[in-house]
Amino acid sequence: METSTPPRAGLLRGPAAYSAKTPWSPLGAVAAAVAIVAIGIFAAAIFLGSTTLQDLFPKARLFDRETAVLATLGLWQAVTVVLTLAASRLFGGRVRDVLALGPPAGSPFVYLKALLPMVLLQLVVSVVQYGAGSADRFADLRPMVQLIGGPQWLLALTVIGVGAPLSEELLFRGFLFSALAGRLGLVGAGLATSLAWTAMHYGYTAMGLTEVFLIGLLFAWLLWRTGSLRVAIFCHALYNSVIVLVLRYVPLPA
Repeated sequence: METSTPPRAGLLRGPAAYSAKTPWSPLGAVAAAVAIVAIGIFAAAIFLGSTTLQDLFPKARLFDRETAVLATLGLWQAVTVVLTLAASRLFGGRVRDVLALGPPAGSPFVYLKALLPMVLLQLVVSVVQYGAGSADRFADLRPMVQLIGGPQWLLALTVIGVGAPLSEELLFRGFLFSALAGRLGLVGAGLATSLAWTAMHYGYTAMGLTEVFLIGLLFAWLLWRTGSLRVAIFCHALYNSVIVLVLRYVPLPA
């Protein structure tokens, strides 16, 4: 008697691999996420307002405007990562399960396969931006040029290309997504966490916020299909790092 083997899980084939495993209730996780963000902002504000390090290193120019901004963002990211990992261990939770940090389902090439929808999404967004009229399509990137163009660009690459993906993915599509999925379903959790993540980018143009939201949905879909936050972190890190390197070496149009 011949038996059929179940389809192998992958990015587009087979069953989705994600399964929410968290002891947190949705309301509890939302409250914890808000507290984590608030504590990180409070710690960053204290750091930014402190003059202690500046007094210790008056000639090192550690606190020029660009370096201060990057160091403050980096501190917020570090606090967010530490608190998210700590929260995931509460109530008997396992960090690996709560944050979906196990290896992705499918072949090792799933990381490369995940880049294709990200590139396609970026192409679609670019076409829409181009057809939207004469508005500055690079308005959201221009504030980053000064941070990246100076001697502190390696710090910018670390903060934007590593710190931001790690802290944001762990908090939103790791910790928060797992708790909301049980109540809102995977689609609802993807929408809610993408909206919350987009709100973190307040100050962007309408087109920029739309792009962030769509990318958030894509990362949530990658998590759902592969069962691993590693893929979303990888894509997020590569996306941000490419932006940093392009802004470093390619001048924006006037």
